[in-house]
Amino acid sequence: MRVSISFDYDSPIGYRKSFSHASLHAAADFEGTQALLQTLAEHEVKSTFAVVGNVALDGAIPEHCPDQIRAIRNAGHEIASHSMYHGFIPVMRRSELLSDLSASKQALETCAGQTVRGFVPPFNRPSHFPQKGCFSFSELTGLHGRGRGRQSAGKLLDALGTAGFSWCRLSFQSSARTLLEKMHLQKMRPPVQPFLFRGVLAMPLHNTGFGPAAVELFRRYMDTDLLITLCGHPFQALDSGRVENSEHVDVLDSLLSTFRAERKAGKLKFCTMAEAESEFRTSGETAIPVLQSVGQSR
Repeated sequence: MRVSISFDYDSPIGYRKSFSHASLHAAADFEGTQALLQTLAEHEVKSTFAVVGNVALDGAIPEHCPDQIRAIRNAGHEIASHSMYHGFIPVMRRSELLSDLSASKQALETCAGQTVRGFVPPFNRPSHFPQKGCFSFSELTGLHGRGRGRQSAGKLLDALGTAGFSWCRLSFQSSARTLLEKMHLQKMRPPVQPFLFRGVLAMPLHNTGFGPAAVELFRRYMDTDLLITLCGHPFQALDSGRVENSEHVDVLDSLLSTFRAERKAGKLKFCTMAEAESEFRTSGETAIPVLQSVGQSR
């Protein structure tokens, strides 16, 4: 089993545009990233940090943290884009989206001194993916209060290819499939695997956080060759509020410690999103249809 862990580095500009995190401590991502880097180093795990491009520009911490981006790179982790200013993609016009994608890519590449291949959309949007049977009526109608949706996942992937990106982490789910599974009228399928769409590798997100749900995924699919994708947010890494936080750095440490033996035995491999992309492109696994059960397709 392979596992790719990615972190969404929103930065203060992202908090201000968020649905529910506008009051976050301004340095939460900066401080959380420091803690995550230490834990990942202790376990010798490489991950992907998707960073808002504005963070890469010169300026005062915590709004701008180019030295931390270079520290992430120097530790062997992948730098990906999380847009330029954490804008809400579904409502963007194509020209606006392309401008944002190009600006973030250029800012991060200039800072890190390496090619940025991947993209993680802010808010995990768009999740609207009609070509794959996934619909988001809140995005189509603007029920979220941010305007009527123009961008679907398919259009985003097309724009990413134009802007020079090669992979994108996506969150989407067939509404009909989800309903049938909840009603126990259809068996839960194995985690959907990466697939090519208009030349860009779509990397489905399987779980947010590192708690019991992640542990269950590991145990269920340990003896397979599937890729499992997890994500977290650095601003959550040190948050010890009363609400259980599965993204806390201690929970990540526990997950990595729990499966140390499986990793040593070669049953579990951690990789960056870029490394996973390279493996899928060279192995030919990208032909797996998104709505097909992976377990039945191999």
